[in-house]
Amino acid sequence: MQLTSYTDYALRVMIYLAELSGRQATITEIAEYFDISRNHLVKVVQQLGGKGFIKTTRGKGGGLTLQRPADTIIVGDVVRSMEKRFYWVECFNPEHQHCRLLPRCRLKHLLDRAGHAYLQVLDNATLADLVAQNTTVAPVPEGSPEKVK
Repeated sequence: MQLTSYTDYALRVMIYLAELSGRQATITEIAEYFDISRNHLVKVVQQLGGKGFIKTTRGKGGGLTLQRPADTIIVGDVVRSMEKRFYWVECFNPEHQHCRLLPRCRLKHLLDRAGHAYLQVLDNATLADLVAQNTTVAPVPEGSPEKVK
């Protein structure tokens, strides 16, 4: 079970904003903190905003904040909203089902059950569960080996 980098970035943005305790952040600030592409992050933020997870305010003094409290945001909901589809293996993709074991293969059914269990675990966690207590996001100095990638 693997998430796309797109979903990984979405979760990072959400955790970052949760650690700010209501202070606004900018896309540039978050991109620099995680050392990821600002352009890619813009798309992630747009989707998070469109799905109602974050609030975006444009203009001077604008920025990003969580739309609602972290303890009400279910991690599984975020993952489902960011992932376009869950193709655990080739046979889950109707356009690329070339495996010779189909239709007699039982692996697909097992992986389908495992995928549901995977998402169920995420459904039992909130964004607040992912935030370290009594911590705040602090800028990481340029060139620091501690910079998250």
